[in-house]
Amino acid sequence: MEEKKTFSDQCRVWFKQFGDTCSRFLLKIGLSANAVTIIGCFGHLFAAYLAAVGLFTWAGVLLLFFAVTDFFDGTMSRMTTGGKGTKFGAVLDSTTDRYAEFMIFGGLIYYYAAQGDFLTMVISYAAIMGSILVSYTRAKGEIAGLNMKLGLMSRLERYLFLVPCLLFNIPSIAMWAIALGSQFTAIQRMVHIYLEFKRIDSGKNN
Repeated sequence: MEEKKTFSDQCRVWFKQFGDTCSRFLLKIGLSANAVTIIGCFGHLFAAYLAAVGLFTWAGVLLLFFAVTDFFDGTMSRMTTGGKGTKFGAVLDSTTDRYAEFMIFGGLIYYYAAQGDFLTMVISYAAIMGSILVSYTRAKGEIAGLNMKLGLMSRLERYLFLVPCLLFNIPSIAMWAIALGSQFTAIQRMVHIYLEFKRIDSGKNN
């Protein structure tokens, strides 16, 4: 039975040729996959600063650029390792993804706190919390050997809300959407883990 593709997987298929071309160019000019990963993380830090001072459109432009380049590091790693990638590269990529996303949310929390907008500040915190739990539940499920490629709002979907809302100076809408969507996704994955464990235990008892 063919494994069901997520929206993120499908995007990788749609933009594979573009990603391969850009990845080959970055390798040709001397950049490594890990270097692109770290550059992308620092780019998010600058975008977070712009968001913190209220320059949302420019933050969105930077975020759009570095979110796209984040698509390349995995491809670059596979190109230089015969399609296997590296274990450290995968950990570095995953860790910097968390840093990058949390810095953006942190910048927005700072902005709303400075503006005295307590409600949106709390919603932005809920968005961070939900994003952590989405990643955590996936990691715990995969450690247990479960297929965790499911959920309403993974990292890609969060960026598909966040970037346009920054570009159009309405980041509060993205915060509400991400806060609600990520919490739902974390619960969705918890239910999936529960049902899978129940199915496995039932199979053992039969």
